[in-house]
Amino acid sequence: MSSGGFPKRFAAYAVCLLAGLWGVPCFAMPPLGYTGPAPVLETTSAPDSTTPVAAEDLPSQGPPPVGYVGPAPASTLASPAVPTSSPISPPATPSPPPAVSSVASLASPPIGYTGPILSAETGTGQTTVMPENKTAPTKPSKLPTAEHPNETLVSALNMHSDSATGIVTATGNVEIVHGGYTLHADKVTYNQKTGVMTADGHIALLTPDGDVQFAKHEEITGDMKQAFATQVGILFPDNSRMAAATATRYDSRYTVAQHGMYTACNICRKDPNNPPLWQIRAASITHDNVAHELYYHDATLDFAGIPVAYTPYLSGPDPTVKRRQGLLPSSPGYSPNIGAFVRVPYYFDIAPDKDLTVAPTFSATDKLQLATQYRERFDKGGLLFNGSFTHADLIDDNGVDEGQKWRGDMMGKFRYDVDNVWRAGTDLQYVSDKSYMQRYNLSSLDQATTRAYLEGFKGRDYAALNSYYFEDLRPGVNAAEPIVLPSMTLSALGDPGQTWGGRWSFDANTLITTRDNSGQTLANQGPDTRRLSLDAGWQRQFISGTGLETTVSGLVRTDSYWANNVIGSDGATVYNQALFTRPFAQANAVMRYPMARAGDGYQQLLEPIVAVTAAPDVRIISKQPIEDSLNVEFDETNLFSPNRFTGSDLIEGGSRVTYGLRSAVTTDSGAHIDVFGGQSYDFSGNSQFSSQSGLATHASDYVGRIDFAPVKWFNANYGFRYSEKNFAAQRQDVLVSGGVPAFRPSVNYIQAYQADPTTNLTDLVRQITFGFSSKLTKYWTLMVSHTQAFDPQPGPRTSSLGISYIDECFAYGIELSHDNTSRVDINSGTSVTFHFYMKNLGGLNTDSVGGITFPKEFRQTAE
Repeated sequence: MSSGGFPKRFAAYAVCLLAGLWGVPCFAMPPLGYTGPAPVLETTSAPDSTTPVAAEDLPSQGPPPVGYVGPAPASTLASPAVPTSSPISPPATPSPPPAVSSVASLASPPIGYTGPILSAETGTGQTTVMPENKTAPTKPSKLPTAEHPNETLVSALNMHSDSATGIVTATGNVEIVHGGYTLHADKVTYNQKTGVMTADGHIALLTPDGDVQFAKHEEITGDMKQAFATQVGILFPDNSRMAAATATRYDSRYTVAQHGMYTACNICRKDPNNPPLWQIRAASITHDNVAHELYYHDATLDFAGIPVAYTPYLSGPDPTVKRRQGLLPSSPGYSPNIGAFVRVPYYFDIAPDKDLTVAPTFSATDKLQLATQYRERFDKGGLLFNGSFTHADLIDDNGVDEGQKWRGDMMGKFRYDVDNVWRAGTDLQYVSDKSYMQRYNLSSLDQATTRAYLEGFKGRDYAALNSYYFEDLRPGVNAAEPIVLPSMTLSALGDPGQTWGGRWSFDANTLITTRDNSGQTLANQGPDTRRLSLDAGWQRQFISGTGLETTVSGLVRTDSYWANNVIGSDGATVYNQALFTRPFAQANAVMRYPMARAGDGYQQLLEPIVAVTAAPDVRIISKQPIEDSLNVEFDETNLFSPNRFTGSDLIEGGSRVTYGLRSAVTTDSGAHIDVFGGQSYDFSGNSQFSSQSGLATHASDYVGRIDFAPVKWFNANYGFRYSEKNFAAQRQDVLVSGGVPAFRPSVNYIQAYQADPTTNLTDLVRQITFGFSSKLTKYWTLMVSHTQAFDPQPGPRTSSLGISYIDECFAYGIELSHDNTSRVDINSGTSVTFHFYMKNLGGLNTDSVGGITFPKEFRQTAE
């Protein structure tokens, strides 16, 4: 090898080492099992995209693959015409033929096919079935079928047979169908002695794989399995394309294109000679349509017409492949917690029903983290498992550095359908420590919940057996979490009108919980509970002639408890062997009177609602364990609920009246305003509600919501809870968005009271998030957002800026985010994430919680 070739060869191998960043393999030699033409490894220079190539400078056609038994390549049959550096556009569609009657109904060519319409028999043309290597054309009786694989259907405007030379000539909108191939051309000659066809003019060949091959001149064997063509363009089913000076097809499997180009980008309509956004130019491109692989030899990647990378050998799946074992796009980035990092996932295609992804992450701080994902489908279910681990420093809640520890997470889902009624499964969520998920930007979970279940559905009946394990991931010292083992539920519902004109219901629930209270202070301990709840109800609806809708219902309920380690309301008394039963009965009636009218282009609704609830007073006793009724959020969604406590442990007793009003106007164009508000009045005054709930006094707070969208480009939604004493805002959430795609701002404001888990005190929380999105052009999008807190700790929280570009073949995005929040083992700071994809080729991507998303065809992940 000459000394001048050494720098070129050294650069080629250096680029190979970096090719993994594109998510495609790069080797010095073809992979094991490759049977196509030998790669061109030694060249004197990279392909030039600007200098035309003379015909005499083209390399001679290489030998066929080992084991090939077809005819010799027809490289000497015609002098190939060499294209310029721009991709070859398919030939223009010829003028349509005269009106004809249909010969046969054939499958339509794929999207993007620009060849002639499938032709038919005319008064001047002939339709002939030509058996291979036969001399007497005959009129066909039917299309080629599996029973007659050697038949060839020919349709043309004019046909001529020379019996002396054995040459059949077809001209004028020629169509030939054989063995799944469909050939169109202006002129085709067939030599019956050699079995070779020659096609010229607007050639379009539809292959059994769905590819469309265009050419200026093509020589094909009678069975269409071997061919040689010049000025070639291939359109794949996904609209990606390949062009070449010459191409040879072997044994209906290999297509070898000399001086070829491949791209998934559309060609510019205004100037087809302009290069696409990106393309791969190669000395030769081999397409194996059995292994569905593309092999590039002496390949250069051009971006915007500029060469940016070179490799002597490159391979990857063709556009028809949905999944293939190999490297996925790498994920580089920067995080204030682990520093600069790169994630390099590898995908294992184990079987059609299962796969595995292994993704090591190399970072400046933690060195190595290994993540895996396993997926499997069963006949009656499926399995998904995600897990990761690392050996890195850990700082506990008290700020103590515990040194190097094994840290990780396990997340998964499993479901199995036992039969048509029963199914079983598990939902797995386990994290080694509180900061691990946020450290690696995996999730913002504040509680991990693991569940195992068996449930059945039959008609209107439902039964379930559940077990739960909870893990509190919030910072600080947390209360002991219960282990639920088990919770059993049975729910049955009668047919409408079956009982006294209404329907009956029956619900039963058992709950068993246990806790590990060792090492916990008394305030953070919890009870061990055993509970049995039985609930029988009835409901019926009446509609009067004037339109008054009344729904009456009633229930009888009993709850039995046996509990230990129940902390009394004074915070000091502990009750063991707490055994008691609580009976309860309730009646409820809800009356609605919807009044509607239609005007000129609008509809109006006015609906007053009144509910009357009657039940005995219920007081919380000191030895009452509370497992599932810890929080009460009073708003417009549960204003008319018979029990506004969550769960079953606490019951809202007493007699009350609830009233509300809904008013809505909707226009034919879709503009609308919907206003709802209401209040309840409790005659007994429920002291079991907290002072911040809005239900602690006789008259509750006012709750409601307003949804306003006067035009398509503007929407405002406002939910509220105002104090019944002084009308002071107790809870507010506002979402306003508007504008056009070029500029669409949004504002989200939240005000509420929230319990602080570290102090057990209630704080007023006020926070606003504002930003905008802008569709700058057809392909460019800009996104900006910022979150600012006012109470209880004022200051900025998060800020982000992202910009993305997406077209049919390329996607790019970059996002800068700054997080001002910090906690033990989690640092505030700026993160940089970006994405870079080339369709069907691969790219780079960084996982992000931001809003940049790309079309599915770009992502090329194992999902």
